[in-house]
Amino acid sequence: MRPQQSVKLTTLNKKAKGEKMNGRGFTLVELLVVLAVGAILLAIAIPSYAFLVNTNRLAAATNALVSSLQLARSEAIKRATRVTVCKSSNAMAAQPSCNAAAAWQEGWIIFVDGGTKGMTDGADEILRVYGPGNITYTASNFNSYISFLSHGRSQGPNGLGNGTFSLCLAGELRKIILNSTGRIRLEKGTC
Repeated sequence: MRPQQSVKLTTLNKKAKGEKMNGRGFTLVELLVVLAVGAILLAIAIPSYAFLVNTNRLAAATNALVSSLQLARSEAIKRATRVTVCKSSNAMAAQPSCNAAAAWQEGWIIFVDGGTKGMTDGADEILRVYGPGNITYTASNFNSYISFLSHGRSQGPNGLGNGTFSLCLAGELRKIILNSTGRIRLEKGTC
C-alpha cells in the first residue's frame, strides 16, 4: 500500500468506528443557537420595518400631492390662466372627470380650467392624472377642488385661498398647508 492510501483508509476506519473527526462543520446545537438568535433579531426588526414602510408610503403620498399642487401653480403662472386640481372617482379612465362626491384618495386630475370652475369640460386640457391610493386624505376649504389663478394665488370652491390637506396613515399625520398666495408648507403630527 502506498502512504496516501493508508491515510484515506485510516480516515474511513475512524468514521466507521464512530470516532470524532477533526472535520469542519456545525453541530446541531450550534445551528439551533444561531437560529434562535436570528429569530430574536427578526422579531425585533419586523415592527421597525413596518414603521419604515408606513413612513415611506406617507411621504410618497405627500410628495405626490405637493408636486401636483406645485405643477398646477406653475402651469397657471406660465399659461396665464386658471389651472385646477380636482378629485376624481375615475382618474384612470380614458376620459377622467371631476367628482365632488369622490374622496381625494380615489385620485385627482390636474387640468387647464377654461370653462366651469372646478369641472372638466370638453375643451379643458388635462395635464396630469393621479390614480387611487390607500392613505386617508381630508381637506379643509379644498373639499372638491383647488384652483390656481394666473398670478399664482390659490382658490377653493368657496373663494378662499388658504386651506389644508391632511394625510393620515397608521397614526402618523402630514399636513399640507396652503396660504392665500399659493405657497405650500408641511407639518408633521399624529392622527
